[in-house]
Amino acid sequence: METIPIDPWYLNWAFWAVVVSIAAVVLSQIPPLHRLLRTAKLDFEVHSRIHITHKVGNPNAQMHLIISNDGGRVVKINEILLHFSRGAEDEFILPAQNYLQSPVEKQTLLFTRITLRPGEEWAYLVSFLNFFSRNEEKQYRQMQSNLQTYIQDVLAKEGKREKPVEAPPEIVAPLVDFHNRKFKWYAGEYLLDVELKAVPERASLTKKYRITLFESDEKLLQDYVADYKFGDGIYYESKIHTGIIVPLAEA
Repeated sequence: METIPIDPWYLNWAFWAVVVSIAAVVLSQIPPLHRLLRTAKLDFEVHSRIHITHKVGNPNAQMHLIISNDGGRVVKINEILLHFSRGAEDEFILPAQNYLQSPVEKQTLLFTRITLRPGEEWAYLVSFLNFFSRNEEKQYRQMQSNLQTYIQDVLAKEGKREKPVEAPPEIVAPLVDFHNRKFKWYAGEYLLDVELKAVPERASLTKKYRITLFESDEKLLQDYVADYKFGDGIYYESKIHTGIIVPLAEA
C-alpha cells in the first residue's frame, strides 16, 4: 500500500490560520503596548472662575474640575486641596469635601476617592471647605439654638409681624465674634495651588493660579453679619448670601 506523506505541523497553513485567529482575539483584549509602557499620569483643567463664600466666616470655595488619566496605569486620587496664600501671613488650605454631579442638582455626594483607569475622565463641581472642629461645632450649635429660640418665642407671643424679629446684641455678638475669628476672604491678590494627591505618588499634580479680591468683594462677604440677628444664614438657609464669583488666572 502506498503511504500518503503528511506535511509537518509547522508547514500546515490551516494550523497557522487557527493560531493567528486565536492570537488576534487575545491581542484585541490587551491594551496596546504603547499604553502598557506609559507611566501613571494625571492632568486636569479648571473653569475660568471660582465661587467663594463662607459659613459664619468659615471659608468655602467651589470649582469645576475636569480630571483625566492620560497615562497607562490606574490612578487613585485620595485628596484634592486648594492652597490659598495672601502674602506670608494669610495661608490656609481647603480640602475637597463633596461634589455635585451637575450644576442643577442640589444633592451633593461625599468626596472620598477617585479611581481613574487609563483614558477615563472625572468632571464635577467640587466644594472645598474645612468642617468645624468638635468644639467649634458645639459652640455654633448653641449660638444657633439661642438665636432660634429667641425669634420663635417672639413670634409665638406676637404672632404675625410686618418686620422680621431682630435678636438682641447679647445673642448676636457671639456669632459675630465667631465670624471674625474664622473669616479669611480679605481684599488682595491670592496665589492658589490646586493639588491632586494620588497613588502612585508620581501621578500627583499641582497647578498654580491666582485670584484677586477687591475691597467691594470683602465688604459684601463681611456684610453677612448684619443679617445674623434675623436668623438669616444661621438657622435657615440664606437666599441672599450667595457668595461671589471670581476670575481665575494661571500664575
